[in-house]
Amino acid sequence: MSSFLGLEGYHVFVTGAAGGIGSQAVKEFLEHGCKVTAHDLRPIAASTLPPTPKLFTVTGDISSEESIKSCITQAVVHHGPINILIANAGITDESNSYPIWNIPLDLWEKTYNNNIRGTFLTIKHFLLAAESHQTSTGQELDNLAIVVTGSETGKFGQAGHTEYASGKAGLQYGLIRGVKNEIVRLNSKARINAVAPGWVDTPLIEGRLDDPNEMWTEAQATVPMRKIAKPEDVVRSMAFLASHRAAGHITGECISVDGEMEGRIVWKKGEVISNSTETTTSDIMKNVESMLSISISQNLVKKAPKRNIKILLSIDFDAVSGFLGTGAAPTNNMSDYSSGFFAGQVGVPRLLKLFKKHNITSSVTWFIPGHSMETFPTQTKQIVDSGAEIACHGYAHEGGAQMTEQQERDVIEKCVELATGLTGKKPRGWRAPLYQIREHTVKVLEENGFLYDTSLTHHDSQPYFVPSAPPIQPIDFSPHVSATTWMKPLPKPSPPTSKTLVELPANWYMEDMTPMQFIPAAPNSHGYVPTSSILSMWQSRFEYLYNEFSDAERSEAGSSDARKEGNGKGVGDFLFPLVLHPDTSGMAHVIGMVDKMISWLKGWGDEVEFCRYEDVAREWKEKHKIGD
Repeated sequence: MSSFLGLEGYHVFVTGAAGGIGSQAVKEFLEHGCKVTAHDLRPIAASTLPPTPKLFTVTGDISSEESIKSCITQAVVHHGPINILIANAGITDESNSYPIWNIPLDLWEKTYNNNIRGTFLTIKHFLLAAESHQTSTGQELDNLAIVVTGSETGKFGQAGHTEYASGKAGLQYGLIRGVKNEIVRLNSKARINAVAPGWVDTPLIEGRLDDPNEMWTEAQATVPMRKIAKPEDVVRSMAFLASHRAAGHITGECISVDGEMEGRIVWKKGEVISNSTETTTSDIMKNVESMLSISISQNLVKKAPKRNIKILLSIDFDAVSGFLGTGAAPTNNMSDYSSGFFAGQVGVPRLLKLFKKHNITSSVTWFIPGHSMETFPTQTKQIVDSGAEIACHGYAHEGGAQMTEQQERDVIEKCVELATGLTGKKPRGWRAPLYQIREHTVKVLEENGFLYDTSLTHHDSQPYFVPSAPPIQPIDFSPHVSATTWMKPLPKPSPPTSKTLVELPANWYMEDMTPMQFIPAAPNSHGYVPTSSILSMWQSRFEYLYNEFSDAERSEAGSSDARKEGNGKGVGDFLFPLVLHPDTSGMAHVIGMVDKMISWLKGWGDEVEFCRYEDVAREWKEKHKIGD
């Protein structure tokens, strides 16, 4: 015997499934016995959803037709034909409030690209998949239904957020009423409806209603029920509209789930709080604050601090120099050098174009050997003109072990001279070619006023001061040498001084060249690793670092006591370095993967920020000031 809604066994596709409403929708439909495919731009943490074979997750961008088509295809392959679409994904920027005449064009386009284009593409490919199944079987799909997430801002408008409100209005009143007349030509019982939530207690509005005055004027004073909705309130309405058994004669409708929000103030403070003419402002605020417990649970008030994740995207413009220093070999020939010319003539312009597309050209750091600066002046100027940081990377990509101390000093001073001539200021950053850095290198960098190095990996995601200690000596295991001579710990590093370099960690596993570039003379390079493997590895590293600390640990670290004591501050924040090379990432089959990775990182919203190495090092050193 089926339940009242009769949804058992149907396949439901939910977009925006990592968010507050979306994740609750996944749980709701699973509880109704449905098979669910959960889709989001962000990876969906397994810990947030119940473990069950009825749940399948996919990651993709609804505004990309190829991406959403692929995700729906994956869902059909895994769970079979999709009966119900919950088109829930949507974005809004609550960090700013612009009147229409000041809305940045990129904000308008970003919001419409996701909310309107993305919803259209999702519905399009959901219905194409349904059509394909019905054509192959000769039968209509059961319970074909679409529920779109609108918003009460689409009904009343929202000052400061016209880009969001106007788009939602288009979805819930324009799109569904047009589509309702079309889908019945595909499937005689197919339906489409929308839900329009008001304020909902989700992370999307995190902090927005923490101020009692804001809570009152934005939510409670306009809602007769004087409370904001929980995600459960919204998704149960979705489940009702998705059910042919319960809502089979409802289509083209937009159901408000808002406590009957009004477009005007309904409740005056005096009517609810007190009729006494002697009520003070302090009394009113106390009463308003007490009412918060009705609307927002305590765990919503005490939120984990928002992350501050810095993406350190860098490019090593080695070009031909890569075959002259650390890559020198007697077998190197014109074909090898040719890939270096490709790096300058093709790879650099492609990467600059990609960074411009993502609006991050001035938020990346290029590590350029002196040889590349002088051999490719046109491309180097293009890099400088992009506003990116210019840092040093040797002259001819020389490794520390290849040079005397004097040669290395000459190289560093020449690199400083070249970089200063290009930008008008001394370079602040150094990456040792092939990460071959010596204690002497550090000393000369400090003498030349460098701020940071990025050649070491004492940590994988946090800055630190470069340790100052004597060189580690190899052990002599000769038979005549006593073991007592080597059974000693390493000496402790000297305390840092004001000149000590900041280390921004490097990592072999976060760069493109080693696995994806064929270099005949390099034994650990073969170049035939699928880009999907590298993309997956990079994303896996980010996800681990993001989840390394629980919300409880971060909340504790962000508490007032912890801040006073200075312990735990920044728990959950991290650096995420990526090292690209124009000869590798400039290749036609690789640059698309880099594009996807940048999009994926940006999909984490305002918790991530693309940063120049110099800015990160300066900020960190300022917070960790030390004396001489």
